Amino acid sequence: MKSNKLPLKFPAGIISVYAQIAGPKSKRMLRMALDTGASITMVPPGKVIASGHTIPVTREKMIKIFTASGEEYVPVVKINSLTCLGITVHNLEVVCHNLPSESPIEGLLGLNFLAHVPSFVEFYEKIRV
Repeated sequence: MKSNKLPLKFPAGIISVYAQIAGPKSKRMLRMALDTGASITMVPPGKVIASGHTIPVTREKMIKIFTASGEEYVPVVKINSLTCLGITVHNLEVVCHNLPSESPIEGLLGLNFLAHVPSFVEFYEKIRV
């Protein structure tokens, strides 16, 4: 019996996709990784600013995240939209943080975006225990 399955290969150990963020001034493309371990989407501050959003500097607009180098407080911004995987999510909250320069990706697609992707929701429903 022949299998309909294709072997999955992830060259950098990640699933990377292109995404577009839109702001009041412009749109910016970036390469992101699907990250089911991230509850919120992460975008580099430079892309957020270039799209026309303002990054808050008050403690009330920051959250604590845990990185390989320890815990950090990072700003949270509501961007106009993020489009990826054929889905556009409007008024999406993202954290503004740079990944290491040697990273093959610029940001992380977290669960707050992935919850809007029908195929991801279907997959989750099948594996949920």
